[in-house]
Amino acid sequence: MFTQYTFQDWESARTKSTMVEKIVEAYKGSADFLYALEADMYFAGDNPEVMSKVVMTLDAVKGENGQATARNVEIIGNRVSSNFFSRFVTQQNQFLLGNGVQLQDDSAKNKLGKAFDTALQQIGRNALVQGVCFGFWNKDHLETLKAASDSRSGFAPLYDEETGSLKAGIQFWQLDDEKPTYYRLFEIDGITEYKKAKARTLEITAKEPYIKKVRKDALSTETVGGTNYSTLPIIPFYANDLCRSELSTNIKSKIDLYDRILSDYGDNLDRTNDIYWVINNFGGTTDQIVAMLADIKRIKATYTEAGANGQSTAEPHTIEVPYLARQTALDLLKKQLYQDYMALDMDELTGGSLTNVAIKAATANLNLKADMYEWQAFTFVQQVLFLNGVETEDIKFKRRAITNDSEVVQDIALMRDDITRKKALELNPYIQADEIDDLLKDMDAEDASGLPTADELQAQIDAARQNNGGE
Repeated sequence: MFTQYTFQDWESARTKSTMVEKIVEAYKGSADFLYALEADMYFAGDNPEVMSKVVMTLDAVKGENGQATARNVEIIGNRVSSNFFSRFVTQQNQFLLGNGVQLQDDSAKNKLGKAFDTALQQIGRNALVQGVCFGFWNKDHLETLKAASDSRSGFAPLYDEETGSLKAGIQFWQLDDEKPTYYRLFEIDGITEYKKAKARTLEITAKEPYIKKVRKDALSTETVGGTNYSTLPIIPFYANDLCRSELSTNIKSKIDLYDRILSDYGDNLDRTNDIYWVINNFGGTTDQIVAMLADIKRIKATYTEAGANGQSTAEPHTIEVPYLARQTALDLLKKQLYQDYMALDMDELTGGSLTNVAIKAATANLNLKADMYEWQAFTFVQQVLFLNGVETEDIKFKRRAITNDSEVVQDIALMRDDITRKKALELNPYIQADEIDDLLKDMDAEDASGLPTADELQAQIDAARQNNGGE
């Protein structure tokens, strides 16, 4: 959490415009902001550790005296990044939030707006990546305020020194280093806008309420008043109790090692993917050998002394790159990554005959991970509802389920006498929710026709077979 400047520091500042700039510059240099940007790179598949990797090689150059010398040269080798972090975050976020939030009171859910579930997923994903993401309840919809959007844009929080709660915040953005920087200061009593241009930061819009009352006529629109919320309408969504990115040190270090092994293996393949020639009876001096380095690199040949009979010979050779040790290391790292993140490796779920008991065992860790994540999602949604005048503990999230559908249908058939038709249709994974009412109408119409139902017809057939000796 960014604590170099707090809400109390802001309140005591004499020149607000100068303080806005000072807070933002301090935040952009903080470990929280820089790590959030780095985590974004891992999520995008751009491992910064691998992206800076170079390979040392020899190059032959001639000096002023015409004598050839060798020198070390850095070149860009293979830079292979994995997508483990993106896969883990997406799995955890969508497993819990993919079906949206479930509220018992439909009117309460309607207050959140139609796009709330989508916005919640976006904020949750950003929180897992960066450690925290902020949601701005803007009258009737939720807006996402990332802690760090790029090196020039983000959201600097101001926490209360006494309670630790968020009391204010500054959203800032700049399109280019040569363009102005814009600031939006969020306080409990409204929003103030600032602009920095030509090394000066000035207020460009005086503080305005969050909910404006306007008067419109044929020529203009005029603000005639407004109201604010009882609390700050900026709500932090944390990834976990530590308020830190899920790209923890143990996860990051294993991803780095995995990517380095793959990248180095690619470099070795590039160096050894062709045959090279051992040329006997070359007879050159050391300087001549150095001079031939460029050609050696080009034609992949090495030179030795004369053979036993004094004749020149050339023998083709290849290099076998060892891979078993690397493959073992990659497999161990992959397994450890899934275990440490408590994610589900889909390779463990193979075959259509896998039972639901086995599936539940495989997803146990993912469910435990989602339990801890749900605490943060619950708190966030509860605070959004509070801003809308709704106080409730009845907030649920329907998790994405992985099941053997055929086994589920068989279980429904076994408990057919204990549940209603509607419940059986709701449990059936092959039937969509919007199809249930039409199916129930068709069943009722079939019953009213006097014709035997499919179950009754099957029962009659079974009875007839028993009477005829099973034929």
